[in-house]
Amino acid sequence: MAKENKNYLSGKEIRAIAKANAKEMKRLEAYKNRKAEEHEFLSQMKSSENILEIEDLHTFFYTEQGVVKAVNGVSYDVPKNAVVGVVGESGCGKSVTSMSVMRLIQGPTGQIVDGSIRFKAYDYKRDEKGNPIPNGADGYEMEEKVYDIAKMPIHEIHRIRGKQIAMIFQEPMTSLNPVFTIGEQLDEVTFIHTPGATKEMAKAKSEEMLRLVGIIPENVYGAFPHELSGGMRQRVMIAMALAAEPRLIIADEPTTALDVTIQAQILDLLQDIKNKIDGSILLITHDLGVIAEMADYVVVMYAGKVIEKGTVYEIFQDPKHPYTIGLQKSKPTMSLDDGTELYNIPGNVPNPINMPDHCYFKERCAKCTLKCSGDYPGMVQVSPTHFVACHLYDGVEDNG
Repeated sequence: MAKENKNYLSGKEIRAIAKANAKEMKRLEAYKNRKAEEHEFLSQMKSSENILEIEDLHTFFYTEQGVVKAVNGVSYDVPKNAVVGVVGESGCGKSVTSMSVMRLIQGPTGQIVDGSIRFKAYDYKRDEKGNPIPNGADGYEMEEKVYDIAKMPIHEIHRIRGKQIAMIFQEPMTSLNPVFTIGEQLDEVTFIHTPGATKEMAKAKSEEMLRLVGIIPENVYGAFPHELSGGMRQRVMIAMALAAEPRLIIADEPTTALDVTIQAQILDLLQDIKNKIDGSILLITHDLGVIAEMADYVVVMYAGKVIEKGTVYEIFQDPKHPYTIGLQKSKPTMSLDDGTELYNIPGNVPNPINMPDHCYFKERCAKCTLKCSGDYPGMVQVSPTHFVACHLYDGVEDNG
């Protein structure tokens, strides 16, 4: 038997990994929980047209086997009043990126290691003690600020999470608390994010949000989650996300576990709400049909990286990356003849603990060239709004 087996870790290697992980997690936890002045996490947007800019984001998970690079240098923007769809197969880093934006990565094993998440917030003006400044009427003075969420101490994230950026999770039954009524859970949003909110004010706001998503408040406000259908629970989740009037809604697989008819209703509701709140939506899904219907821009992710991004027309009518082309070919259509085998992309995603230096899609790509064994390809601009990370387009610049 060979003395070395690369498929297994020795006890010495496991102890070395644990020691290195513990040191790095301690450093990152200390940074996350530090006390910081506001100017330390204020920033500037690269484009005034964007509401969110994610730049070179790295989010890792420290495990006994090594460091899982779930998000490994992701960059994309969310423009104002737009729907950006993020698509890719399971495990590509879509949800981890969105959880990083919300700062919901579970520590100490999960950490944002590097990168920027710039968000244009509309926040309360605050005095020297950090308290909101009244404007003399019933409200408070507001001002526009750009926060780098990745650099914010975790105790400051309440300025953003829930109020400025809201999230609609995949499974509403696990997101709603089964022991509190719908009304109690909706009212809590107003109590947390509106200074001086009264019980009457919170109830009025909750009922307004329920009506906005097509629910009669009298029938649902006093009900418990288990008394509602899946579609109704998802509408409640959307109402909860809207209660604090966010500038950005992150919808993470909002139609999961819903039947086709209810899916269509939820998607129509999201599109209608986007226009009413004058905000943006970051839509995360693996369903290309949903992306084609809802999105203005599309980001395609693979193995923790963005491999292509552009307008919805460019991605669907002129896809460049072999992975994007493979995803579209894998989608079942009504035109398939009886007995025709549905296309699937061969091979498997590389191990996220031991990622190669070359293109991650190389072993699965039918258009692989000698260049693909070299360095990982950089992002190439093939039109003003279309970008692709593939050696097939090296040297191509803005020929769209």
